Amino acid sequence: MILLSGSACGGRSGPAAGTTPPVPSVSASRAADVRSGFVAFGDFGTGDAAQRAVARAMQTWARTGHRVDALVTTGDNVYPDGSPSLFASRLDEPYRTLRRPMWAALGNHDVQNGHGNAELRHLGLPKVPYAKRLPGVQLLFLDADRPDAAQTHWLEDRLSAAGPPVRVVVFHQPAWSCSLHGSTPAVDARWVPVLERHRVTLVLNGHDHNYQRFTSPRGVTYIVTGGGGAELYPVASGCRTPHRAAAASRHHFTAVEVGATRVTVTAVSDDGAVLDRVVLPVPRP
Repeated sequence: MILLSGSACGGRSGPAAGTTPPVPSVSASRAADVRSGFVAFGDFGTGDAAQRAVARAMQTWARTGHRVDALVTTGDNVYPDGSPSLFASRLDEPYRTLRRPMWAALGNHDVQNGHGNAELRHLGLPKVPYAKRLPGVQLLFLDADRPDAAQTHWLEDRLSAAGPPVRVVVFHQPAWSCSLHGSTPAVDARWVPVLERHRVTLVLNGHDHNYQRFTSPRGVTYIVTGGGGAELYPVASGCRTPHRAAAASRHHFTAVEVGATRVTVTAVSDDGAVLDRVVLPVPRP
């Protein structure tokens, strides 16, 4: 496992090729404990070799016994401008062999020319905000291109309603980040108080092209998973954020496996190495 400290910075950080063993297959007993799972990734839709490498790593993850019920994106799914002519090559072809639904958040590149809703229709999804559900977990998708009061009310209503113990909130521009774009003031002002008050299990973001994991004083885990294929950004230090437990400037995806008592979150690089892993408790009803 490679954990870079909060002071880490620079370009492509992480293990040298071959120094960290590939992700092992899942034991039968552990697989039986997992109720549902998904892989999350963002800032990927370039159509180039890096995107394909991360897609292959996800295929290997699923093939070695890990539970993958859906592909969850944190936005910037179709570079450079969300053009519908690129949907097939950016959204469909790289992930065809996985044969899982893709549940997408929209990023700034997806919406900049007004094609965001067309992208959602292509994936069979409603307009944001929307909710999806897997056994033991609810996923709530927001549009952080416009973190407005209407979405804040929607988020509050969904988190206040009865539901599974594990809630995962997904949007593009990060609540917390120490990199090129950094934290998002409007998100921090409108949505973070709601996320903290309800102590959601996990928040997944993109926008900065790297991996970062933060833990708030109230126990909310915030992850930037923006290494799905686009050019990487360095991680930096000295930002005003909650505690950053891990960071890496690597192409990667983030796997989430939900069990009866724990949620296992694993960041996996494009070469199959484990960059970070954390086990989160399932909240008690």
